Amino acid sequence: MLKVTVRSFYERASSLRQLWELNDKPQVAENNGVMFGFTALGWPIVNHGGHINCEQMWVLLSNDDQATSYIQLVDKKSLKSGAYNSCFYQISDGKWLELLYENETIRINGFLTNQVSSF
Repeated sequence: MLKVTVRSFYERASSLRQLWELNDKPQVAENNGVMFGFTALGWPIVNHGGHINCEQMWVLLSNDDQATSYIQLVDKKSLKSGAYNSCFYQISDGKWLELLYENETIRINGFLTNQVSSF
């Protein structure tokens, strides 16, 4: 399930980036009932004053047909996330999805851990 979620999040983000290109690079858009903007490189982001809204990003990037939920959310600023915070979603016991922006590019990673303090 983790690999499927990571893949579907990335595919959704890529699709929204393609729409940004095709629609002459708008500053804002709406999808799944979520208003969002774009990074300088066109990746979708729900950003409020330099802070990513992790809950809204989940709704934006979740697959409509296979609505999944997360067990826990950890919102944290880290060195690798640069100007933004990172979002860590617990998908199931010990399985996490990380969403971050590095150099204005979205990164979505799946990993295993039983310790929230590890990130």
